[in-house]
Amino acid sequence: MEKDSLAPLIPNAESIKQKYTAAEAQPGASCTLRVDGHQVLFVDIVRWDRAPDPVDWNKVGSPYKHAAQRPVSFPGYASIGSDHAIIQAKCNTRTAYMSFAVYFAGDRVEDTPLGYKKLLRFINDFVPRETDKFGCTKN
Repeated sequence: MEKDSLAPLIPNAESIKQKYTAAEAQPGASCTLRVDGHQVLFVDIVRWDRAPDPVDWNKVGSPYKHAAQRPVSFPGYASIGSDHAIIQAKCNTRTAYMSFAVYFAGDRVEDTPLGYKKLLRFINDFVPRETDKFGCTKN
């Protein structure tokens, strides 16, 4: 990860711990980032070897604070709010994609209409790395 994309999400701390767990049922993983014992970021990642179901990206984020469909730097779609994001990244084939659910918590969450920008910066850095890692895309 680029430090600039992660730094706005993490408060100054004495202890930062990451737990990465590979999924067993299908390609994917979950990652938790804790700062001084408090979870600040959780990401759930799944690679699907099928075409995605149709999604109304203008509605998918409606339960979350300030969420809306946002343009991203990679092929795909995203609904990103101040503390939550749902992402669908396209793979190089029409019959595969990756889904990401991102949960952000703590005192760095900006519950404002522009608060999504912190998560957007992280997502634009993180998602292409993970799609490449899981063989979905080749950067």
